[in-house]
Amino acid sequence: MSRSLRVLHVITRLERGGASDCTLWQAIGAARRGHRVTLACGPSDIETPLLQRARRQGGLEILTLPALARPLRPAADLRALTSIARLLARRRFDVIHLHTSKAGALGRIAAFLLGQRRRVVHQPHGHLFYGYYGRVGGALVLAAERMLAPLARRHVTLTDRGAREHLLRGVGRADQFRVIPSGVEFGPLREAGRRHGDARQRLGYADSDFVVMSLARLEPVKGAEETLAAFAAACRTRPDLRLHLGGDGPLLEPLRARAKALGIAKRVRIDGVWIAPQEVLPAADLFVLAPRNEGMGRAVIEALALSLPVIATSVGGLPEVLQDGAAGILVPPGDAAALEAAIGQVADDPALARALGRRGRARAVEFGAGRMVHRILRLYREIAA
Repeated sequence: MSRSLRVLHVITRLERGGASDCTLWQAIGAARRGHRVTLACGPSDIETPLLQRARRQGGLEILTLPALARPLRPAADLRALTSIARLLARRRFDVIHLHTSKAGALGRIAAFLLGQRRRVVHQPHGHLFYGYYGRVGGALVLAAERMLAPLARRHVTLTDRGAREHLLRGVGRADQFRVIPSGVEFGPLREAGRRHGDARQRLGYADSDFVVMSLARLEPVKGAEETLAAFAAACRTRPDLRLHLGGDGPLLEPLRARAKALGIAKRVRIDGVWIAPQEVLPAADLFVLAPRNEGMGRAVIEALALSLPVIATSVGGLPEVLQDGAAGILVPPGDAAALEAAIGQVADDPALARALGRRGRARAVEFGAGRMVHRILRLYREIAA
């Protein structure tokens, strides 16, 4: 049996979202297998529900670094850097696993200053090179990542395309990258999937309704505006079409106002809060994710696991997840007309919907949480050897 490793994870916050859950499953999985795991994070406004499970996991210690926050705040960032450096100086870790951009930047600098660069794994969980900021902001982020890339021994991307996009922009060397997809725990999803009728009844959908669902933060980069526009066009000739947007964010009220202005408010449901995927996905007939940038799209994998047909934009890691269209339909980003056509195609062709669902479920198996943990631990042993 391999020796027990001492692993440190650092992430800015453990709020609801793919990066947080991916990090927590890695930490929980390593602790379950007998490794000693410490997870350091900044404070969160709305914690992911998985954090409660992590707190009950033996062998997993969770620390809060009060100064570690997502926004750029020089004074607080200096305090956070000092906190990370003190942690690294007081304890010896075999692996220092850094997650997301801010924690990754501060953690890499701290490890470098203490001569521990060779133990560092950086996992950005996507990238910010386009879609999030304007030209100037994107250029600054890119310059920072180019400078910091040598300060990590390995970089973990969620897809092959993610690694290529870093390398094409001059971030890191090819031998630094390892591709490890984000893992999803399928048990709760598939158990919930057996209660399709109950979910629809609870959410108020009739048997005849065709429910198009999207789960994402309601902000421009996630494409919620394009999704609403595409649905508005598709539902003109399809009276049974319904749209369910699960999420919250700055576009919540503008989207509600837009649906009202288009006269489709009664056919559109916007939760306005984060909803656990297993609570709502079983009620859907079609899943749509239309971002302008996306690392991998955990919600897409959750939908695939439930045999839902999926439509997504051809950005980031989504083409790889959907096998370039074999396991789902890909459309160009920002193209509401193409998205409308795809929604109509699936809604009008039950045989196509079933075929996509079968292929998607088979594809989802590749993204199980257990496989991710196995790959991560293999990387850790490489680092610690």
